[in-house]
Amino acid sequence: MATILEAYLENELALKRYLRRFIHSREAADDLAQEAFLRAFAAESTRAIEAPKAFLFKVAKNLALNELARQASAAIEPLGDFDRQDVIEDSGQAAVDDVVDSRERIRLLARAVAALPPQCAKVFILRKMQGMSQKEIAVRLNISVRTVENHVAVGLSRCRAFMRAHGGTDEGSGSPLMPERAPTAFVKANKKAE
Repeated sequence: MATILEAYLENELALKRYLRRFIHSREAADDLAQEAFLRAFAAESTRAIEAPKAFLFKVAKNLALNELARQASAAIEPLGDFDRQDVIEDSGQAAVDDVVDSRERIRLLARAVAALPPQCAKVFILRKMQGMSQKEIAVRLNISVRTVENHVAVGLSRCRAFMRAHGGTDEGSGSPLMPERAPTAFVKANKKAE
């Protein structure tokens, strides 16, 4: 049976083209495709997905429609003319290379999680991507809190090793291979969905 990861990797370009029907910005469509993958990947850890490609596209469509509704309800305030160039330029804006690099790290992390043993991957996703407490995971999966701790530790260790082996870090900088927790927006979105 195909998985969400396989469906995403095989249909990434088609998914982004599909999202461009709703969202005309290439960058926004790319971001929504990644968000759809992350949500579908997290959902797959809690239940079996019979048609991963269809599920992935459905999640993407719902995200796109939500984004369109959010944009439509946002207040539009006209900006006055700016004479100073430094007001227009945002020096804190991420460079294109950084965006591409982060997308590659997400793909690499997904492959790393997919390589974990099934129970370990499930615990790792619930803890690190959905932000559940160890006690909540133990109750949900009917395992001990200590087992949850062990699975998280093994998952983190193996994912870091996988990413290091596949170029997912700058060895000299000591920068973390992946965040200790999922981005706050992702955790909040998943809690709303439950």
